[in-house]
Amino acid sequence: MKRIDIVYQKLKELDRGIGVSASDIADSLGLSRANVSSDLNRLCDEGKAVKVGTKPVLFRYVEEISNKREETSLDKFLEKNPSLFSAVEQAKAAILYPPNGMHILILGETGVGKSMFAELIHKYAIEMIRMDENSPFIVFNCADYANNPQLLVSQLFGSKKGAYTGADYDKVGLIEKADGGILFLDEVHRLPPEGQEMFFTFMDKGIFRRLGETDLERKSNVLIISATTENPDSILLKTFTRRIPMIIRLPSLRERSIDERFNLICQFIREESNKLGRQIIVSVNSMKAFLSYNCPNNIGQLKTDIQLACAKAYADFVSNKKEEIKINSIDLPQYIRDGLYMETEHRQLWNKFLEINKRYYVFDKNEENILFEKDSSKDNIYEMIDSRMRELKSRGLTGEELDEEMEKDINDYFEKYFHKVNNIINVSDIENVVGVEIVQTVEEITEISQ
Repeated sequence: MKRIDIVYQKLKELDRGIGVSASDIADSLGLSRANVSSDLNRLCDEGKAVKVGTKPVLFRYVEEISNKREETSLDKFLEKNPSLFSAVEQAKAAILYPPNGMHILILGETGVGKSMFAELIHKYAIEMIRMDENSPFIVFNCADYANNPQLLVSQLFGSKKGAYTGADYDKVGLIEKADGGILFLDEVHRLPPEGQEMFFTFMDKGIFRRLGETDLERKSNVLIISATTENPDSILLKTFTRRIPMIIRLPSLRERSIDERFNLICQFIREESNKLGRQIIVSVNSMKAFLSYNCPNNIGQLKTDIQLACAKAYADFVSNKKEEIKINSIDLPQYIRDGLYMETEHRQLWNKFLEINKRYYVFDKNEENILFEKDSSKDNIYEMIDSRMRELKSRGLTGEELDEEMEKDINDYFEKYFHKVNNIINVSDIENVVGVEIVQTVEEITEISQ
């Protein structure tokens, strides 16, 4: 038997529900702590163990399930969101942990997708037969009642008639309604101390009392997933956070890869296409802008901005301003268009876009893949030149160096253009679009290259 297997067996033997330290396992086996710690971290990577706590770090084993091999919702989500690998593995481990899973705290900035991730966790629990198909998923935003702690607690735990002014009847709380499922507490840092105390008692024993009750203990089997944008060490009671062994941090949009942001943009536009029942056409420069603009409120803001852009395009379509639902960069708000002018580290991806000038992205409700369609309208050369010029300037290029880079890009553009267009080009029309000086420069470059 390999050492890692021996460590895993010892972890299962010693774990009594609160976790085991690497030192405890090392002492028990007579092995070095460094080797045991390395094996435990590897087991975590393989989904066989999970870390809990910080000082000290404890490890818990995860029950292996071999009879469920189908790709789950979390697996599909991970395919297009690889930066969330650790978060997904932690979520799986929390759901699979015997006997009823681990309570979870999700950390992350506003708009990173905490509530969406919680829903995926619920779906995963159903897929892994850890919860019934009809198990509830109840969302409660603690901020909604932050100014009335008594009412907030009664919403969660229920209340007895006469418990407070206005309590005219017995009220069932969300803890009872979520029995057999998940209760998601958003902005949990707005939960008052008395509410936190009631929760850690519930998480310890699975029992609670409605507000105003003293002699009756109630039971409910609920997995608690809470979320906050704040530092839990500074805004939550230690007694509360100690009852939440699984802490998952979701990265901000700026911490995620350009490919992931691209996938999110495509997903959101497809969703709008599905709502409209029509295809949505998006210019390459609009895609560049969505990829690069500053989006401080993360995925939530990105999705909202895309929805607004689609709504405006649809309004232009139904008012006959446009023949199609089409988004051009000129239609976007300035703060999004600014993404075209920011220095970008995504040169490779932007170059891919530049290779398909005169084309639009076409998103169709019936298509999973992105289609490409040649733009039938007059080429907007100005968009390409303007964005390219500003990008080069933002990188500090000036003078002769800037001119050489621009000449090369213009030459590349028109070389492709000349190869694809068979009819005679009306130079006066081009001059009206890009100006006489640019046309003269292009003609000189063309003459030299012949």
